[in-house]
Amino acid sequence: MNNELNLWEEKEDNFDIRVFFMKYLRYWYWFVISLGITGIVAFLYLRYTTPIYQVSTLLLIKDEKKGGMGGNDVLKDLELFSGNKIVENEVEVLKSRTLIEKVVNELNLTVSYFQEGAIRDYDEIAYGISPIWVQHGNLNSIAYEEPLFVKVLNKQKYELLNEYGQSKGVFAYSQNIKSEFGLFRIFLHDSLYRTDNDLIKVTFAPKEGVIQQYQGRLNVELLNQKSSVLKLSLETSVPSKGKTFLSNLLEAYTFSALSDKNREASNTIQFIDERLKLITNELGDVEKDVEVYKSSQGITDLSAEANLFLEKVKENDSKMNEVDIQLKVLDGVEAYLKSSQTGVAPATLMVSDPVLTGLLGKLNDLDIQKEKYARTTQAGNPLLETVNTQIANVKGAIRENIANQKQGLVVTRTSLKNLNNRFESSIRTIPKKEREFVNIKRQQGIKESLYLLLLQKREETAISYASTVTDSRVVDDPYSTPGPIKPSKNTIYLIALLLGIALPVSIINGKDMLYNKVQSRKEIEEISGISIFGEISKKPKDLQDNLLDLKSKSFIAEQFRILRTNLQYIGSAVERSKTILLTSSISGEGKSFVSINLAASIALLDKKVVIIELDLRKPKISKYLGIPEDRGVSNYMIGQVNEVDIIKPTKVNENLFVIPCGPIPPNPAELLSNGKVEELIKVLRHTFDYIILDTPPVGLVTDATILSSYADVCFYLVRHEYTPKNYLNMLADLKRSNKFKSLNIIFNGVDYSNSGYGYGYGYGYGYGYGYAYGEEKKKSWFNFKKA
Repeated sequence: MNNELNLWEEKEDNFDIRVFFMKYLRYWYWFVISLGITGIVAFLYLRYTTPIYQVSTLLLIKDEKKGGMGGNDVLKDLELFSGNKIVENEVEVLKSRTLIEKVVNELNLTVSYFQEGAIRDYDEIAYGISPIWVQHGNLNSIAYEEPLFVKVLNKQKYELLNEYGQSKGVFAYSQNIKSEFGLFRIFLHDSLYRTDNDLIKVTFAPKEGVIQQYQGRLNVELLNQKSSVLKLSLETSVPSKGKTFLSNLLEAYTFSALSDKNREASNTIQFIDERLKLITNELGDVEKDVEVYKSSQGITDLSAEANLFLEKVKENDSKMNEVDIQLKVLDGVEAYLKSSQTGVAPATLMVSDPVLTGLLGKLNDLDIQKEKYARTTQAGNPLLETVNTQIANVKGAIRENIANQKQGLVVTRTSLKNLNNRFESSIRTIPKKEREFVNIKRQQGIKESLYLLLLQKREETAISYASTVTDSRVVDDPYSTPGPIKPSKNTIYLIALLLGIALPVSIINGKDMLYNKVQSRKEIEEISGISIFGEISKKPKDLQDNLLDLKSKSFIAEQFRILRTNLQYIGSAVERSKTILLTSSISGEGKSFVSINLAASIALLDKKVVIIELDLRKPKISKYLGIPEDRGVSNYMIGQVNEVDIIKPTKVNENLFVIPCGPIPPNPAELLSNGKVEELIKVLRHTFDYIILDTPPVGLVTDATILSSYADVCFYLVRHEYTPKNYLNMLADLKRSNKFKSLNIIFNGVDYSNSGYGYGYGYGYGYGYGYAYGEEKKKSWFNFKKA
């Protein structure tokens, strides 16, 4: 045949899932052990790890850009100092160091209390449940390194212990204690006292560390970008402590916001009171002048003409008074701009220009924002610098607006003054006494109007101060998750499961990558591109002289019979006999073993077979068959003997003959190239049906390559878990170069007890259908050694 069967030429490219799993199932006990270990580790981790809960609360912030909180419109009109809050800024304020420090100080969070637990050595006591509480002064460094143990004896006394259980004295509650820890006092909660002599473990932590810890654990986020609802969440091992912390944080935040508003209103009232005090004195003096003048001059009433002029003068003076007030207000605003004071300018309530009012409101918001950033950030922070730049820009706009308003007010004042001059000219026409009284009355009206204006503003400010409410509202009180969020049992056990599987898989894959021996027929076919012609199982350990009983029903004998049967499909169909060459990559892959037993199996069919021992460097066949090595191939090549002298029968079968190597020559390659081997094979073809050439490894010497031209078929042996994988590339090169005729692979020494070697269908040729090979030992249903 010129073409071999497609069974041997086609390469299996499809992924074989059964082979894939069989690779790992051979190590099933590794997976059982690994899963057991990771499962135990996961169980112990969950048992001894402190569970972490999440405590949360919702806070609604009044943000005009995103919608207010609703409420009474009347109160909104009275809120002169409400301002507008930016939700994003409030996120940073809630996480500010100042607020958290207030809460830490108020709750004394630098001290923690623990009691003996059933699982862990000590569990932290829920906040407010500890029968004792500690108040400390200056502590030494040892207090932050070692715990303090307090044993409650009774309602009057307690005992201090160190970490080794040694007593450090018995003390009364509230007594000042000075020790190596520093100064502290211990108090007893009478309502929480128990008679079972509680042992409490007390630990101290530096305040700065506690503040940073809570800053890191506190998470403040917007629930929705279109809303102004903030969610505050905190992860803690003690839910009650987390709830108390969030409650007090919200109280501190609310108090801080109200304090800012109240301070602004208080400053404004103080300014108005100072002005009222001055105007009241001036008004009293003018009224006294009116009274004195009337008494001294006997004036009881003015004429109609005088009253008319007086009303017009009063009206004009009132307008001038308003202009003067506006000028004074603008002067006050300018003075405020020049000062370093933050907060609302006291005089801004009487500003009539809406543009200036808006600019002052914006400046007020920026000042408050700057103050909050100054509390929470370091100097030179980009956010703080941006606010400073915005404040400078707003102040410039305010100064420009004030200059424009002043210019307009001066023009108005000049006009009103000219009008007053005309009125005064008209007043000169009335009698002298009435004229003098009109001037005094005019001063009285000016002071009265100014007094009434300030009094009205003061009342508005006082009402707003009394009705000041916070710009935030708690939507949900602090609440805790019903179960711990860390560690998650499902997640931990899932990780344990994955690790339990991944570890053996990694070890197996790593072992395969580092193991440089051929393990499966699949990798042979994939690398070399040649299908496996036949497989030979691992030979029995008790085999003598490498010669099998080929008449037996053993599995390895059946494999040689299959190999013998398949010989009819390869080689030359013209030649009467077939010359078969056997080689391999390296020594020890079983060439001599396969040569002898293949030849013996063919001889059983009454075919004459001769084995030529052409491994002139390391011959083995003669020794296995007990053939003398005095004369052989080497003698024939140098012309000392003829072919009849070197052909020797064997005791294995009358049809099996051997041509031994003979004396080992110093130059095997040169001898094999002198043409004598070709002559010998031509002669043997007339006598023998099959000629088997046992050659040296092709990966070590060139002998097999020299002899390849004389052979009809080449069998290349690859031994399971023995042949290095890199030699398979050389096998692929031999196929591409066509140096061997009909190159075929025999997979030798296959260990079928290793079910993961990559051969996934029984024995490979259908012999897994229950044939009981008589000479095979009956195996137990459970292999204790393997397990």
